[in-house]
Amino acid sequence: MSLQKTEAIVLKTQRLGETSKILTLFSQKSGKIKVVAKGARGLKSRFYGTLEPLNHISLVYYYKETRELQLLSQADIIHPFVKIRGDLKKYSFGTFFCELIDRTQLEQPNKYLFQILTEVLQEMEKSKQNIKNFFFWFLLKFLHNNGFKPHFDFCQKCRANNFEDNVKFSILDGSFTCNNCNTAGKMPISIPADSIKCLHRLQVTSIKNVDSIDCISSGSCETLLLTFLQYHIEEARYLKSLKFLKNIQNSLPDEKL
Repeated sequence: MSLQKTEAIVLKTQRLGETSKILTLFSQKSGKIKVVAKGARGLKSRFYGTLEPLNHISLVYYYKETRELQLLSQADIIHPFVKIRGDLKKYSFGTFFCELIDRTQLEQPNKYLFQILTEVLQEMEKSKQNIKNFFFWFLLKFLHNNGFKPHFDFCQKCRANNFEDNVKFSILDGSFTCNNCNTAGKMPISIPADSIKCLHRLQVTSIKNVDSIDCISSGSCETLLLTFLQYHIEEARYLKSLKFLKNIQNSLPDEKL
């Protein structure tokens, strides 16, 4: 048994007995881990308020290779993301990110994914406009990290990048052909050219500039990315948080996400 120290995002919590919790964490050094926090549910617990979902924490835990659940020794909040939990739109995106990582990641280090998760939560919390862009940005980075980078820079056939009208995006190979070429890749869906241009800008921009991009056809962007994600990553087809996310969007029809 050894003591391990790392940073982590709390993905989810489960009750254990009368007073304890099982935490699923996405850690900087070890990927996804599960730890037991004994006595964490008591009001006088030293962990009270620290181990809530979406919290960015530092922790020390006892690691033993032969067991699935490790034992939490110490935890402190780095950032609680209170403004995300207080905003239904932001919270729906944050819970989606956490469930997606929970379902797809193994107990292996993925420092890049940990970095983009913490970055998107930090910037989304501060932003007051174009919040949905952070959802698109994270999905684009997540797909790239998992080996399924879609290509939005130019038409696969003629290499044009000044296309107009609708284009045909191939769900199978992640590329598109413009309307002038009148061809389509395998498993095509018709997407407005503005959506392709918006996704390309989000794909290449810094997280600091994500909310400055206006996506005119955000519904088409969402359809494309979710269809592409769920086709290539099977675990993404069964996310409970996606239903919650859609319910929140449908309940706020007049607000710009």
